[in-house]
Parts: sequence; C-alpha cells; structure tokens
Amino acid sequence: MNSIINALVGNPILFTVAVIVSIFIILAFAKRIIRLALVLLAAAVLYAAWLTWHGQSVTEKAEKAQRTAKEAVKKGERAVKYVDGLRKLGDEEPGKRDK
Repeated sequence: MNSIINALVGNPILFTVAVIVSIFIILAFAKRIIRLALVLLAAAVLYAAWLTWHGQSVTEKAEKAQRTAKEAVKKGERAVKYVDGLRKLGDEEPGKRDK
C-alpha cells in the first residue's frame, strides 16, 4: 500500500489522474443515491395519495409505522444483547462455566 501511495505522490500527472477518477466515482455514487432517494420519495407520495383516495388516514398509518419501527428496534437491541452475552459466555475459560 505504501508503494502505491509513494508512486502517486512521486508522479504529479498520475496523482492528478487518480484524483479525477476518484471524483468521477464519488459523483456517480452520489448521483445513484440521489436517484434512489427521489424514487423512494415518489413512492411515498403515491402511497399517501392512494391512502387518501381510499379514505384511510395517512397520519394514522404513519404513527402505526413509527410504533412498529420502534418495537423492531427494541427487539433488535434485545437480540444484540443476547448474542453479546452468548459471545462473552463463550469467551470465558471452560472451568468457570462448570462451577
């Protein structure tokens, strides 16, 4: 890795090309993320319109989704604590568990 860095720093033309390629890669990635965000936003607007069209409350659905997400996060936290406890139990010396 150091040899690659030294080669880039030692050759200004190669360094410039690497910077330009890196900028293009970052811009392409950002462009895809923005496109994904716009698609998700459009889907959310269409879903809200569909709920309104069928006489359902958008705010009730949003509150229910928020409660469900909070419950899922709590379950996930408990699962992580459980797995962490199992890992710690496995890290102990074998003689300690038998006592």
